[in-house]
This record gives sequence, structure tokens and C-alpha cells, in this order.
Amino acid sequence: MHSAKMCTLILALTLGLSSVGFSQDDTNPKKLIGFACFFSGTPSDIVTKITLDLQEQNYKKILRKLKSKNPAKRYLAVIIAERLSALGKYQLTATDKVLIADAYQSTDLITMCAGCTYFAPIELGKLLPKEQKHVMQFYAKRWLNELMVS
Repeated sequence: MHSAKMCTLILALTLGLSSVGFSQDDTNPKKLIGFACFFSGTPSDIVTKITLDLQEQNYKKILRKLKSKNPAKRYLAVIIAERLSALGKYQLTATDKVLIADAYQSTDLITMCAGCTYFAPIELGKLLPKEQKHVMQFYAKRWLNELMVS
């Protein structure tokens, strides 16, 4: 009987502490970007949707996301637009260039995920510059290399 009470207490504490941790987490799944998130190591929803668009070479749909209010979508649209331009697969318009420049200056927050424990907010403008090395840039580059063969 003593061990049953102890198990119940441990279970209650575990659930209570985890719910406090989750309730403090302001992660918005619609602004979440990651290439291997959660216990399963799956990409975030935004990455999954844009991956499908890339595989279907639906570049115009992706580039329309340069105007999105969602900074995670804008981040992916910017890096894809820059890669398409570098590969000669798309010529950036003047509007595209302005939207990309705006993204580099943006203070809108994106939440990044990696694995089941790393969730961190970062400003869009701080994630984009190539001279500032960030772990998410490594994952994004690897993702693009897998999907966009020159």
C-alpha cells in the first residue's frame, strides 16, 4: 500500500510539473520552424507544407509567402528565393528584393525547434544574415541541398 501511494504521488508530481512547463511555453505551432522536431524528429508543419511545394516545383506559391504575415513562412520563402536566384531558376523582381530586404530587418519572432527539448524564439532578421552563424541555418541549408539539386 505504501508503494501505491508513492507511485501515485510521483505520477501526480510528474504530471503537475510537466503541465506547468507546457503552460509557460508560448510556442505558436503556426510560427514554429524546425527540420527535426519533437520526439519523432519530424519537420514542423510549415516545413512539411513547403517541402511538398518544393518537390512539386511550385515556386510561385512559395514566393508568394514573401508577403506572409507569418515570419516562419517568410523565412523559408526568403532562403528559397535566394537559392532559386543563385541557381538561375528564378529572377527576383524588384518587389521580391524589397520584401527580402524587409525580412532581413524584421523583428518578428519565429520559434525554432530541434528535437523534443529545444524550442527557442529568434527574430527573423537575426536568423537570415549569412555572416551570423546559427544552428538553424545549418539545418535549413541541408534541407535545401536535399531538395534543390542544381
